[in-house]
Amino acid sequence: MKSIAIFSGYYFPHVGGIETYIDRLAHRLVQMGYHPILINCNYMNLPDVEEKEGMTILRLPVYSIFKNRYPIPKKNKRFKQLMKKLDTYEIVSVIVNTRFHLTSHIGAKYAKKSGIPVYLIEHGSKYVTLDHKFIDFFANRYEDFLTWRIKPKIKGFYGVSQACSDWLQQFHIQAVGTWYNSINIDQEVPTKKEHDGVRYFFAGRLIRQKGVDNILQAFMKLRKEKEDIYLTIAGDGPLLEKYKQEYPDDHIQFVGRISNEKVLETFAESDVFLYPPLWPEGLPSSILEAGMMECMTIGTDQGGIKEIIEDGQNGLIVEGTSEALYQAMKEMYDDPAYRETLARNLRKTIETKFSWQNTAKKILKDMGVK
Repeated sequence: MKSIAIFSGYYFPHVGGIETYIDRLAHRLVQMGYHPILINCNYMNLPDVEEKEGMTILRLPVYSIFKNRYPIPKKNKRFKQLMKKLDTYEIVSVIVNTRFHLTSHIGAKYAKKSGIPVYLIEHGSKYVTLDHKFIDFFANRYEDFLTWRIKPKIKGFYGVSQACSDWLQQFHIQAVGTWYNSINIDQEVPTKKEHDGVRYFFAGRLIRQKGVDNILQAFMKLRKEKEDIYLTIAGDGPLLEKYKQEYPDDHIQFVGRISNEKVLETFAESDVFLYPPLWPEGLPSSILEAGMMECMTIGTDQGGIKEIIEDGQNGLIVEGTSEALYQAMKEMYDDPAYRETLARNLRKTIETKFSWQNTAKKILKDMGVK
């Protein structure tokens, strides 16, 4: 069976946009008769070889420092054994994710040595930030250096959104095209549930860049006017306890990190999904899930969000302020018919443009895999 090796810094149970992208792509490849091999870092002492649902997962040893934020593979004896194991498969193509993860460089080097074409997927549309100007400067130069190192080895660069593809021009890289982040539109999902009032929902990492402060401030302002509104905040992060202490309102529920199944159940119980990041992202999986679940969505003009949401047609795009978010949330409360129309239209957008059924076929075609 033909195998496709996919390198990334992390994979499940680590939760993030890249991990979700890889998981959905891998499952679709299995359905299409291919064998995905997922190579990532063993950041939490999991089995280093695992056969699962038609996939093989290889977890490379990693140094303990920074292992939860920026994994550094440990090139010891076990590392060499796991990389040697790749030679036992019929690998026809290699995919690496992000320019600056060291696993991408390992994958590109392996592919070049083995004479296998390698393709890079860009998941960001701006430099990574640690919210510290001095540290960010040197981190960005490190990113520049790693991009320069990997660039000659890559046969083709692709973004998960057009915004990501455009961002590559910063490094004098012309993307070949876009491999959109997508969703399995035909999967079984919970049915929508009737409920009282209007329920707002956010799912994501609880950091400043996600715009959670604006969500909470806007909700509390609207709460002074409307009694029957509710907010669910799903996700973990450094600001979780701070938010719990600052917003002890019984109409706000902080549920922490939840499974994807529980996320879909929460979408089924919600009317409006709030996703107003202050920093560019690729193409958020959570907005695709919201669309699949016919949950009206309010976002900001960051990264690839406007490639999904057309303001006033299938959702709302607002400025990154609590006041703008409040106005949009209020409008969706006051006009349920409009809210439901936007939700239905978003579902149609996801079906036609962002389904893995179409994206996986495009990826295989672009790589020349038959």
